[in-house]
Amino acid sequence: MSHSLLIEEVLTRPQEVSWLPWAVQYFFFIGIATCAALFACYLHWRKSDDSASLENLTLLIALTCAITAPLALTADLHQTARVWHFYAYPTPWSWMPWGAVFLPLFTGFLGLWFVAQQITRFTDKSYRLTKWLALASALSAVGLLIYTGREVSVVQARPIWFSYAFPVAMLFSAFQAFFALLVVASHRDPRLQRRLAGGQFWMLLALALVVVIWVSSDTLSGVALRQWIGVSPSARHYAMGWVALWLFALTVCAVAMRKPLSLAWRVSLALSAMALCWLMRWTLLIQVQTVPKFNAQFNPYTLPGGTDGWLAIIGTFGLWIALLIIVREVLNGLTRRLQHG
Repeated sequence: MSHSLLIEEVLTRPQEVSWLPWAVQYFFFIGIATCAALFACYLHWRKSDDSASLENLTLLIALTCAITAPLALTADLHQTARVWHFYAYPTPWSWMPWGAVFLPLFTGFLGLWFVAQQITRFTDKSYRLTKWLALASALSAVGLLIYTGREVSVVQARPIWFSYAFPVAMLFSAFQAFFALLVVASHRDPRLQRRLAGGQFWMLLALALVVVIWVSSDTLSGVALRQWIGVSPSARHYAMGWVALWLFALTVCAVAMRKPLSLAWRVSLALSAMALCWLMRWTLLIQVQTVPKFNAQFNPYTLPGGTDGWLAIIGTFGLWIALLIIVREVLNGLTRRLQHG
């Protein structure tokens, strides 16, 4: 009796990632911008005498991030001119076109609110319209948060993305980074620094709780996450990076809640918090795309050095820092001119 051996050869082709580092930059900056707008709206409606300067600082962070984020998003579209298609051919049943609605509204309301706040600062005149601009900015920020989270978490072809925990984790990670930026700028008020550090501390705890529930759940996304970490060494390395940055930020926050931090420690806190926020987005948006959807192998990704790689990342952060410097110097220049008549 003869036995025949049947050999089948399976050929696979690595798939290129469709979302480039530009998308990571967008998710990073729009997260901080929307969190800053929500916090600034809370400060404005609270009407506390000591919150005006903090509101101005928060609006500065929100506006500069809100300008940087859409530029990164349009670069990720590959064909920037096709943005008008969202308006000419509306598809409201999809999440993608809603970004073309919420982004201009958010940036526009935020810009008007910022201008109104500066006029109030220079003339000591308050306007009733400002509080409604603040509310409109906050509502459009909520719309952006929902759109940004759901455009990813509805993708069933990527089981890791397919979870309501994704947008919640993105929210808490951005909020803790935003509070860290405020801690850096609060060197003149130790009491405020402790309160802001406390806010970041609780956001870090909330982030950890969401991630633990997400990874340990029996949902399609939770199972896919555990399998990815189990078979991929790079996934384990990224997970260890999350934990290390989270532990460092949480420890420094705990210290800051008890005593004022030096400039070096405040900068270290901000850098670690921003690194955690950015690394989470890089892992979930770029590295998850290396997990195969239709083939039998992992799809390797190498970060290039051009405009779709390192240059995009460095350039976007450079643009944000340049906007911070330009807007702040313009405001300082106007202040000096008014003081000297």
